[in-house]
Amino acid sequence: MHNKSQNANGVTNALSELLTSPPIAADFGTTELQAISGLQVEERHFQTDQTIINQGERIRSIHLVQSGWGCVHRDLSNGERQVLDFPMRSDFVGLRTAAGRSYNTVAAITPMTVFEIPLNSLAHAINSAPKLSFVLIELFARQRSMLIEHITNIGCRSALVRTAHLLLELGDRAKACGMGEDTGFYCPITQYQLADALGLSPIHMNRMLRELREEGLLIFKNSRVEYLNRKGLVYLAEYDGEFMNMSVFDRATLH
Repeated sequence: MHNKSQNANGVTNALSELLTSPPIAADFGTTELQAISGLQVEERHFQTDQTIINQGERIRSIHLVQSGWGCVHRDLSNGERQVLDFPMRSDFVGLRTAAGRSYNTVAAITPMTVFEIPLNSLAHAINSAPKLSFVLIELFARQRSMLIEHITNIGCRSALVRTAHLLLELGDRAKACGMGEDTGFYCPITQYQLADALGLSPIHMNRMLRELREEGLLIFKNSRVEYLNRKGLVYLAEYDGEFMNMSVFDRATLH
């Protein structure tokens, strides 16, 4: 029993550390930390290519990524799929309908560790510490902003521009959670997955990456994206990373 309590404390402490670190950077007081310590949190580990949530599955939890890279995709009956996002550290997954069914599949690209928090436990924590809801709203707003850009990529931007835009976004997200630098980032995504995210065929995807390389803008090789000319890449993509800013509320007024 003592060991079980210690393990639970270790998991909630790790969750608190994640929530108070960039890019979330929540500023919690004693009330919020106590509410988090009372959460029923399970730390789940997934291997590469393992499914975390199946499309159509009933779920009553939210999932917050502690480490690793994942892939969120919508599967169609004809075998086609649309990749919606590549969640990494500090991202949440598991949005569902009111009936509790997931409308997409979430799978691990690399080994992943995910915090799973039952909705009833989360609701209890928010009741005791309402400030937690502001963090969730900011997380939801950030994800919504990223999904808007992903839709805009497919609907409006040229193949070359959408490729540049997404690789800049993923680099900024990796850097924000300590997994990237100004010059590039580790990127375990395959060209097939990237093509499915950008609405391109694998052959077209390969052509766009080659063009970016030949233009001296970036190299994507051996699971590593290197920015050769980040300023030029930003200009090409008309990229503004402010859409991923976590700030929705004036945090100075939340104390």
